Amino acid sequence: MLHQTAHSFLRLAAVTSVLLGAVACTTSPDPSPGRPDPYPAPGNNPKISVLDPNLQRGIAFQTATELPPGAAPLTVQVPVRNLSNFEYLIDYRFLFYDADGLELAPAMSWRALSLLPKQVQMLRANALDARAVDWRLEVKWAR
Repeated sequence: MLHQTAHSFLRLAAVTSVLLGAVACTTSPDPSPGRPDPYPAPGNNPKISVLDPNLQRGIAFQTATELPPGAAPLTVQVPVRNLSNFEYLIDYRFLFYDADGLELAPAMSWRALSLLPKQVQMLRANALDARAVDWRLEVKWAR
């Protein structure tokens, strides 16, 4: 009797796994639509973007300067302060955009920087294309 019950249980488990596998393998042929951004513009695309919430709490930015204003190629300088009592190792890069809002190539590679406690450092970059009229700064923890 016990052998029969175990055999029935195994048969039921096998049938269930086959049915679940068939259901799991079916996918819709329709393309997946893009998810709308839950953050409204213009706050969803700030000029300065810190890519990690923990780092965001530990650094602060002062007013950016474009050097010289209105000249080409665009040069940007942004002061950043380490608010903590610890050294921070960060990476940063500037992205530059033309008058139509299109990102200009080549994109700047990530630059490493050591921020000592309470220290202010200047993050600076020059656009490589004279069409650059706008910029964005991205900051993250160093790798």
